[in-house]
Order: sequence, then C-alpha cells, then structure tokens
Amino acid sequence: MNQKLISHANLDRLLARLRERWIVYAPARDKAGEVALREWPQEEPLTLEFKNFLRSPKALFLPQDQTLLEYQDGKWGEPAFEVRDTILFAVRPCDARALPVLDRVFLDGEQNDPYYARLREKTTVIALACTRTMSSCFCTSVGGGPGDAAGSDLLAVDLEAELLLKAQTGRGEELLGFAADTLAEATPGAIQAAEELIAGAEGQLAPVMTAESARRLRQDYDSPLWETAGRKCLGCGTCSFLCPTCHCFDINDELRDGAGRRVRTWDCCAFPQFTAHASGHNPRPSPKERWRQRIMHKFRYAVENFDVSFCVGCGRCIRYCPVSMDLRAALKELGV
Repeated sequence: MNQKLISHANLDRLLARLRERWIVYAPARDKAGEVALREWPQEEPLTLEFKNFLRSPKALFLPQDQTLLEYQDGKWGEPAFEVRDTILFAVRPCDARALPVLDRVFLDGEQNDPYYARLREKTTVIALACTRTMSSCFCTSVGGGPGDAAGSDLLAVDLEAELLLKAQTGRGEELLGFAADTLAEATPGAIQAAEELIAGAEGQLAPVMTAESARRLRQDYDSPLWETAGRKCLGCGTCSFLCPTCHCFDINDELRDGAGRRVRTWDCCAFPQFTAHASGHNPRPSPKERWRQRIMHKFRYAVENFDVSFCVGCGRCIRYCPVSMDLRAALKELGV
C-alpha cells in the first residue's frame, strides 16, 4: 500500500495541483458557519476542524432535483449533462462507505441508472478518518469504523500537523503519483500514530446490536413499539434527506404553455403520500407503518436483498431529528 505524508501548510498546494486535472470539492465553512463540501477554492479557507457535514455527499451523485427530459411542442430530448473528473476531499468514512451501498441500488441491477453511473464513474473519493467521534455515531456496529476505507480511493488520517495519505485503489495510486511533487514518504512513526488515533476513536463508540437485525425484525413486525414511536414522528423527512444511503425518489412532469420537463426529486417513506394509491388507498396510513418501514428497510429488507445493512451509522438522523427520535433505542427495545 502506497503511503505518503503532506503537511497542513502544503494542503492548499496539493489541492491546487489536483485542480489542474480534477474539479475539487473540499471542506469549507459556509455563510452560516457550517462546514460543507464545496468546490475549491472558496473565499473561506480549507478546514479539517469538523466532525461531519450536515449534508452527506449523496447529492453529488443523486441530485435532489434532477431534470431527466425536456420537451416542447411535441419534441423532447435529454438536457446537456456535462460530467467532469471530480475529487471529493476529506469525506468521512461513513459517507464514503455509503457509496458502495448506493451502487448496489443504482449500478448492480439489470437496469442501471445512467445519471448516477456517469457521476460515480468520474469521481475519486478521499476519505478523512475520524480521530474524534460524536455521541450519535455507531459506525462500528454496522460494519464500518473511524478508519474504514470502504468506498474511498485514498484514506487520509490527520496527525495534527500533517496528513497521512494511504492509497486504496488504482485511482488512489494514480492521484498520489500525479501530486508526487507535493508529497513526502510516510515514516514508520506516522503510520503507527495513525493506527493509534483510529484505535482511540473506535474505543469511543458504544456498540449497537445489529448482527441479527433481519431475523429479529421479522419476528417484531407487529411489535407495539411501532405505534408508540409513530406517535412521536412528525413525518418531516429530515432523517431521510440527510441520510447518506436513503435513495427514494419521485418523478413528475412539469408542463406550461407547451413546454416542460420530466424531473426526478428526492422522496421519503415518512411522507404520508409516499405510498398513497390513485384509488385513495394508502397501505401505510399512519406514522406507525411509516416509522416501521424506515427501520425495516435499513436493517431487514436491505440485509435480505443485498446482504448489507443500509445504515452506515453516521448518526445524522439522531442528531438532527426535531423530536429526538433515536433508531438505536428502537433496535435496543426490539432486542435486535
């Protein structure tokens, strides 16, 4: 495994070098003070002082609002869809791990999604290992970890004054070679320090029992928990829209004066109209059924259909739920 070092003082030089060939997205503070993944360079400087972004990088592969067709006076066509080689710099491991999960949905079937495929194929991912965690994090309970490299081409570990960069794929090797003039060889001391930092972060995470989730949830389909939890859920969709693996969408035609577009927009199983039939029947008529569907999808149906949980333990749904719902508490009560 090719491993390199770069000092914090040289990070802007590294990004400038990469920008000669790629569009680069890197963490910077927005006007509200939130650290977000934004196209570099920005007025605000690059920062590595964050635990995670509010919004996951999902939208860079599956935009929240995406025009699929445009039509006018009986004629139609696809809009111009330019895709450029892109680097995502300093994505947290849970968000990088979400990408192979989305691949299972949009790339692994008989009918692949061409829009997602074009964006995914052109993107190189540099993950930034976590050396500190939040109380809402539980990545190690769903197969990930603070130093998990799944879904990334390079894994970076912040050693305070420098970054250790570890190639994970051929793309990662290519990137290190392209920017070789900005990098130094990794020392044994730096490699050991990175391992210790990641181990320390792993020790901060409390376990959530998910190993038998599919089997347990099959037995708990009619649990009274769903009714109790459903009374609290607002159906606002915050959990789904911030989740790095939620991928449900709706497609609508918007037409005015003979011109229009076919647009794909994010949808959410917490919304009352998500499963409403044209007949007026709704098989999930209340928050009880909708909350159950969310948990079942993540920890039962995905495991049965794809052999992987569709939760990466990022904790966004816990941190930002306006009524403080916590899926970990539901799993614990169900004995998963």
